[in-house]
Amino acid sequence: MTKIHISRILSFCGILAPPTIIIIIIVAGLLTPGYNHLTDTISDLCGQESTSPGLMTAGFFSYGVLIIGFSYGLYLRLQQGIKARIIWFILTLYGIGMILAGVFQDSLGIGSDNINVEGILHNIFITTAFFSLLIGVWVFAKSVYNKPSWFGFTWFSIAATAVSLALSIVFIFQSYIPYSGLLQRIFYVIPLIWIETVSIWLFRLSFKL
Repeated sequence: MTKIHISRILSFCGILAPPTIIIIIIVAGLLTPGYNHLTDTISDLCGQESTSPGLMTAGFFSYGVLIIGFSYGLYLRLQQGIKARIIWFILTLYGIGMILAGVFQDSLGIGSDNINVEGILHNIFITTAFFSLLIGVWVFAKSVYNKPSWFGFTWFSIAATAVSLALSIVFIFQSYIPYSGLLQRIFYVIPLIWIETVSIWLFRLSFKL
């Protein structure tokens, strides 16, 4: 099996990853009494007080595994030396971070009496994963610049990174904003759109030499 065929197969990992995590978040929310997608964060679904954390934990794990597969498929297609390797490493780190974010459950809240080691680890891994993804997207934007087969993806990637980063900063420093759950979903869904778009394009390119 050639690298092109492997890349084609692994592109499906990226295609499946966004809808997988979105569906699991929706279902987990429906199964969690009192959960509100507008005001509650995604991490609450696998928090230490969640009534059914297993589903969201499985969601984080499956999503992370799919991302790791996608990262290698993208690497095989880029074949661009050091930049391609950096993208592969950083996106793999993103996938591993998401898996570990599911392994360690979030603590009850930001109050000093509620924070514990497991909750701190969850937040470290989820934050590391998110910013690893943004860095990976940024490096990707530079690596495909002036590549005809990836025309338009540089500016698309830069825009996705800038908007998602700006919204995430607002979320971090405004702990008591209304509808924080909605804001979190907005700045998370932008990278998901990027992953879905790049994966579909990666699949299409696999039929071209």
